[in-house]
Amino acid sequence: MKKFSTRDMVVAALLIAVGILIPMIFTGLPFRIVVGPYSATLMAHVPVIIAMFISPLTAILTAVGTTIGFFFTAPLVVAVRAASHIAFALVGSYIITHTKANLVTICVVTALIHAVLEGVVVMIFFATGLSAPQAGYSTEILALITVAGTFLHHIVDYIIACAVYKGLIRAKAVPAIPQFGKKS
Repeated sequence: MKKFSTRDMVVAALLIAVGILIPMIFTGLPFRIVVGPYSATLMAHVPVIIAMFISPLTAILTAVGTTIGFFFTAPLVVAVRAASHIAFALVGSYIITHTKANLVTICVVTALIHAVLEGVVVMIFFATGLSAPQAGYSTEILALITVAGTFLHHIVDYIIACAVYKGLIRAKAVPAIPQFGKKS
């Protein structure tokens, strides 16, 4: 495992800052999408996904940092949903550093982990009464909307993150990974 450098720490801090700012700045259409009780802010996962491409430690720090940010800026159920980013970022960075999986496989695996964990959080919150579902939505429907919405949201953000990451590689701001065609 490579040493976590000052540069890595600065990159993680910048990704955390961007990850906290995105949901605060992009509050309306077309960036915030609402389907019934489910809401998603486009690009909210981009900093965590970029961190996942850099290193496992950068991924964990960024996911934890942005999750803490959600605790200050969002309802509790949304903040706990954001904690699922820690799991998908850790698994994704592990896949990147320990396998030769392609970008599509990494996207699908991390999207599934992300979606299922967010669905579980919603089930727990609404089934236990920690949050009250909107009229007309059962706990199961809320969880299904969350799983489907998170899966699609993750894929869109993953595509955006790949495009941004390629630009960051060209700018020599981040290390390249084999999945992007270059050895680090």
